[in-house]
Amino acid sequence: MGRKEIELAFEDFLKDFETVYHFNGQQKLTINGDHATGTCYCLVTLIGMENGKKIKTIIGATYQDEYVRENCRWLIAKRIGNFDWQEKAEVSRWFN
Repeated sequence: MGRKEIELAFEDFLKDFETVYHFNGQQKLTINGDHATGTCYCLVTLIGMENGKKIKTIIGATYQDEYVRENCRWLIAKRIGNFDWQEKAEVSRWFN
């Protein structure tokens, strides 16, 4: 999957949200020469309308990555994303 395919997949997934935050936290890496593997932890916050109400969805995600170093740059060679947990709540009218 290339950049264009990733862009299209995320564009379709995110089209119904007005606000999108990704907070990437800890990352664990194992480096072996020009190859590496790792786990990246991410907290995703999405705000959008559902059934006429503004809803905030928070998702705990992890990414299992394989990296390759090419031309002195580390690139993601393979990524498997997992949504580990999810919470939904109506956004308070105070914040509207």
